[in-house]
Amino acid sequence: MPSHPFDYQIQTNLYSTQEMVSLFSERIRFERWLEIERALARVQGRLGIIPAPAAESIDATARMDSIDVNVLREEYGKSRNSLIPLIKALRQACPTEHGEFVHYGATTQDILDTSQVLEIRDVFRILYRDLRALESALTTLTIKHRATPMIGRSHGQQALPITFGLKTASWLAEIRRHLERSKNIYPRIMTGQLSGAVGTMAALGPNGREVSRLTLAELGLHSPTIGWHTARDNIAEAASFMAMVASSCERIAGEVFALAKTETGELNEPALGTAASSSTMPHKRNPVLCQRISVMARHIRALNLTVTEAMVHEHERDTRALWSEWLAVPQISIYTGTTLHYINQVISGLEVDTERMAANLKLHGDVIMSEWLLFRLGESMGKATAHEAVRRLTGLARSSGSTLKACIEADKEISQLLNHEDLARLDHPETYTGEAAAMIDELLLEVERLRQKDPREL
Repeated sequence: MPSHPFDYQIQTNLYSTQEMVSLFSERIRFERWLEIERALARVQGRLGIIPAPAAESIDATARMDSIDVNVLREEYGKSRNSLIPLIKALRQACPTEHGEFVHYGATTQDILDTSQVLEIRDVFRILYRDLRALESALTTLTIKHRATPMIGRSHGQQALPITFGLKTASWLAEIRRHLERSKNIYPRIMTGQLSGAVGTMAALGPNGREVSRLTLAELGLHSPTIGWHTARDNIAEAASFMAMVASSCERIAGEVFALAKTETGELNEPALGTAASSSTMPHKRNPVLCQRISVMARHIRALNLTVTEAMVHEHERDTRALWSEWLAVPQISIYTGTTLHYINQVISGLEVDTERMAANLKLHGDVIMSEWLLFRLGESMGKATAHEAVRRLTGLARSSGSTLKACIEADKEISQLLNHEDLARLDHPETYTGEAAAMIDELLLEVERLRQKDPREL
């Protein structure tokens, strides 16, 4: 009976996607282990380390269709080793004289570590694909809203005018950096493991390094100069990358969540069909996708700490650390893939209320132009003196319910420093967006240039 949301059959894929879950299914994991055993046997057969007929037999037999699942289940009920029951079942499936050469010279962790790298390879390919899709959607959104005025906020308070395109450009730049990171770290992480019980390759003698190089090459992986049974930095780097991607997704989702609040009403995630968001309040439209993204990102960051802690090993093998990593990586991977899946849905169907943005921009009237006024007056008064003058004028405008312009006009000293055009500027905060448009244009060109260099897939 399913007991985890990953495995639910009815309430399915709330915190997962079928694509991501399938990468870590039990049968696929067994197939992956057998794939490594096939590659090992082929190479050893070519090098004369095991008899060629045995290598051919193992290569033909090492598939789940050849394994007696009932025997396998029974053996796992007896064994505490992750791999031995499968190896035993494979030996039984091969002719007796050939089964003796299954898993020759390797150790359990060699197979499981290499298998995990192959899993991470498939995960990274999905993440790369979906990051590029998100980048494309954000590019479209940024172009569309390059000049859409809205209020910028700091410390949770209205601050200065910006454009919505500047906000989405910030998201876009962050996603592009993740794409560059993925291309940078992917080759480094794609390093398998085949160094034997304590990393010496002693079981295979002088052939050890050649067996490692050729076997891992068959799997599309690099062979390490030194084994990494207890050096887990590559796995920790992969997990940290996924935690960063998920945190970026949460940042974007958090912005949508905040700007979708009733009192703000500037954004809305796409509606999920005709289903109600609330069981008792039909008027509500809850940002469910954004909330799920936030929940998963929090779990990912916690699990990432587990993987980082698992870098601390003792001696040449320490399964206390290793097993905690092996438990955490599938969860991190599935949650990260799902956050990207959801944020793509949010961005591709994002609802933007430009009229509400314009209204919120003028919520506090012309006092929102205080920075512009500060530096305009600073030209003649000096910044410190101008700061005090503007602070006094904005405070007077708020306490009296008047406009900043009216307070300026009533101040004989300040009004003499400004002309008619200056006073008119106070009525148009949408024009005070600085270099936003130029920066957006520059980023769009940079993203397009880098995107043209991207491989279609990792």
